[in-house]
Amino acid sequence: MSNRLPEAFSKNRNEETGEDNWSDFIVPHFIHNLGIQTQTKAHIIQGGRGCGKTTLLRYFCHATQFSPRRHEVRDNDLNHIGLYWRADTNFLNSFSGGDQDDATWRAAFDHLLACELGKEIIRALRSLNCNDVRRAQFGRLDDVDLRDLQHIDANIGTNLNDLDDYLRRARGQLSMWINNLDCRPHPTFLPATAFLLELISLLRGQLPYLKDSTFAVFIDEYENLREEQQRFINGMLKHAKPPLLFNIAMKRNGLMTGATIGHEAIEDISDYRTIDLEAEFEGNFELFAAELLFFRLLEVRPQLESSLPIKVEKLRSVEIADIHARFENPLYKVQMLTVAARILPRVTDHDAAAIVLSDEKLRSVLTERVKTALTRKSSVIPATEFIDDEHPAASVVVASLLHRERGNPDELLKDFQKAVGGHGGRLAVGGDLIANNLFGCVNSIYLQAQRISILFSGFTALTLMARNNTRHFLELVHRIFRAYEDEPAAELPLQGEEPLPIVPPGVQANAVRDASELILGQVKGHGTYGPQLYALVQCIGSIFRERHRNEKQSEPEINHFTIQTGDITPTLQRYLSEAEKWSVLLLSRETKMKSAGAPNSDFVLNPIFAPNFQISYRKKRSLQVSAVQLLQMLDGDQQARDHLVRELGRQGPSNMELDLFRAHT
Repeated sequence: MSNRLPEAFSKNRNEETGEDNWSDFIVPHFIHNLGIQTQTKAHIIQGGRGCGKTTLLRYFCHATQFSPRRHEVRDNDLNHIGLYWRADTNFLNSFSGGDQDDATWRAAFDHLLACELGKEIIRALRSLNCNDVRRAQFGRLDDVDLRDLQHIDANIGTNLNDLDDYLRRARGQLSMWINNLDCRPHPTFLPATAFLLELISLLRGQLPYLKDSTFAVFIDEYENLREEQQRFINGMLKHAKPPLLFNIAMKRNGLMTGATIGHEAIEDISDYRTIDLEAEFEGNFELFAAELLFFRLLEVRPQLESSLPIKVEKLRSVEIADIHARFENPLYKVQMLTVAARILPRVTDHDAAAIVLSDEKLRSVLTERVKTALTRKSSVIPATEFIDDEHPAASVVVASLLHRERGNPDELLKDFQKAVGGHGGRLAVGGDLIANNLFGCVNSIYLQAQRISILFSGFTALTLMARNNTRHFLELVHRIFRAYEDEPAAELPLQGEEPLPIVPPGVQANAVRDASELILGQVKGHGTYGPQLYALVQCIGSIFRERHRNEKQSEPEINHFTIQTGDITPTLQRYLSEAEKWSVLLLSRETKMKSAGAPNSDFVLNPIFAPNFQISYRKKRSLQVSAVQLLQMLDGDQQARDHLVRELGRQGPSNMELDLFRAHT
């Protein structure tokens, strides 16, 4: 095994780690709240791309629950047996046309499910009986008699091996028929629900350890199914009951229709329960991310175990006491976040202000800003009077205050001198004016200097940029450690006896920028409307960047928008739905309406894009746009988008937000 740090974080998709994630799964705090292993009705698991849906599904399915790496499988662990199936988009899109009617294609899809899920049931039994100990505990697979299934098709055979071969051949014959519709009759189609229920009944009757078992199907990437296939699955979901249940996992807005093939529709609570995976992480993602950071580090550097405040076996434990010891223990959380911050240290906005004054290029930008503001206001006060090395925060913020319409140089100099003299006032460290403006003012100087802001560093900042998304967090850390290992040893901080890798903030900030740019480039491939979503991100991100560059910083940290005027056309509604589906935009929970795009909803640009545009990753202030402007960002030509960047990015403060300087006059 390689001990290179980047490789510990390079695998950020469950598909890269295989079906069995028993040893790799960190049990989240909400595991028992989901009710999956005690379910009596369907679940719909939703969340953005990369939030961990597949990982969760794989954990509850047989390859993990019956893993050979699991030391003990108890009888009650068989009460819920998970079966995983992911839609093959290319194959399923061929289930149409070819002079076949809808009923035939529906029967073909039904047959496909019967073949795939029948094989999954057999695989589940083999997973359970994967070694001699398990076979002694459970076993008896060779005794299973399936002759009662031959009334469906005489070729099914009499045992599990025969059935496995039969289903494999049936699946192959289905593919051959689809590829040769014009010259080959369709095979005999199996009815999935009836076939699976009869198979389960025979198994429960002949294998005593399965007598109380419910088989739960987890259909992943449900949003990739055709609409008529979704309708078919919806019907199975609505009418399912133990011992055969159906669950689906999908991105947001992945449910094209709630209808079934009949006259009914599926309804939340009555037919299923919704699990919003990102919402489940809310409030605890930072701690979970720290555990994930340490867990992955130990995979390549086990010698770090004594320096990290985790016990791997506790992270894998589903015991309620162990989960409470992690998530309800304030001391544990402090220890975890302290060590995470040691590995990935941050530069506070106050420290960043000090860097501005100590760096020749950044200081020159600050000085020139002060000079320009004083010249515009015909003030003869020297710029040096507003810069004090012992009071960097006040020096950085006052430069922006001087540019504001109500920023009187004489009055501001009095305020500045009062703060420098230790007499408090509006520019005192710890006051609201500094707290509300310093981040934006520092970042604005970095933007003008064409430098990557040091503010995009630190463990906590990474979790805010990842926003409850495990894949994004892993990608950020992967890029950071790759950059860390590429740094000349002489340029890294001396660590003495400290065995932990400590990544300088500057290295982090550059790596985070690279990761953000990479993730932004992937937006083009996000479904049918990927190019439009990419154009939207580029345009709205550029508008926000121009607002962040503004010397006044009267509205610092604008990074989300509301649709203030205009009608939400069906086209715009579709775009907004896709933007939320692919997590390009996040609909603010505080103002979430019943439908995407409803007026006065807050749309937040995914903070993972913040480093690329060097805009704040903290949800602070909003920009008002019209429906027409938003549609131009999506559908307009480049000239129209450039005009919007100039129009919305460089205008004065909107009337929606209160000028913070005025608020403190």
